[in-house]
Amino acid sequence: MNNLKIIVSNTGPLISLEKISNGYDFIRKLYDKIIIPPAVINEVASDYFNTADEYLQYYGIKDLLEIHHVSNVTLFQQIERLHEGEIEAIQLALELRLPLLIEETLGRYVAKSLGITICGIAGQVINAFSQGIISDTEAKEKLKELLDGGRINRKIYEELTSVIRDRLLVRKSGIFGR
Repeated sequence: MNNLKIIVSNTGPLISLEKISNGYDFIRKLYDKIIIPPAVINEVASDYFNTADEYLQYYGIKDLLEIHHVSNVTLFQQIERLHEGEIEAIQLALELRLPLLIEETLGRYVAKSLGITICGIAGQVINAFSQGIISDTEAKEKLKELLDGGRINRKIYEELTSVIRDRLLVRKSGIFGR
């Protein structure tokens, strides 16, 4: 169990995974388990599914997402400005001492101020490319899907495709090996 790669997630990154082709298959390449609080599963499932179980079954992720209740309620600055899912996800990341997938600006700011390591799905695409888990072409395609799906803006898209290009040049030059 100690070797499992686990992360906590807020609602936004799950929506981003829905927007990219094989999004949940992609994130499985990086994590064995994604822990989410009840508010997050309720938020992602509520628009198109009658139950959380229907959502998990539809995406084939019953084994990937684990719903975990927050047991230690922590009050923190700006809590009143966050959605319930963000609050619970931040509290869960604190409680379990795990990194957090979060994309909303204020939520990211609050989580970072509490010492939580954060990342969004676009960052996970770069992470997967950097580790050689996906190709540069696949990484660029996923970033384009995030852009087209309204999950990242043009500036972030251009910055991240530039990162891919630069890392590819370094790899090809052989300076740092793979």
